[in-house]
Amino acid sequence: MLRISTRHLLLVNGLLWTAIGTRIGLIGVSAYQSLEVIPWWYFLLSAVVFAGFWFMFTGVVRKYAARIMAMTEPKTSIFKTFSLKGYLIIAFMITLGITLKRIPQVPDSFIAWFYSGLGPGLLSAGIRFIIRWWNNRVHADNLQ
Repeated sequence: MLRISTRHLLLVNGLLWTAIGTRIGLIGVSAYQSLEVIPWWYFLLSAVVFAGFWFMFTGVVRKYAARIMAMTEPKTSIFKTFSLKGYLIIAFMITLGITLKRIPQVPDSFIAWFYSGLGPGLLSAGIRFIIRWWNNRVHADNLQ
């Protein structure tokens, strides 16, 4: 089982969420580039999707950062970050995302505005995990 320093678990999560958000955002941008005509309101839809996921992921980051910071062991499994319910939600979202991308009837226009909102939402969550890691690290260093 992969065990890492509990102090760095927030950073690992931040980097993971940042990478996933960047990848999904790039899929959205690529889909935008494949469109011949881009109505202005697609960008508005991307912004609405981003806002929705930003608010949703704010709660997720708060909940799981608190869970990580409450861990007392010096090293822990990277898989302890999320609860079973959290992993089920992640599995559902990954399955849904892959399914949407693979169904030929789902137009590139949908992938463009949806993924261009979702990707930055995930990216912002990753950045918030990294900020919490940084603040926690600085606070811990000041206590020594």
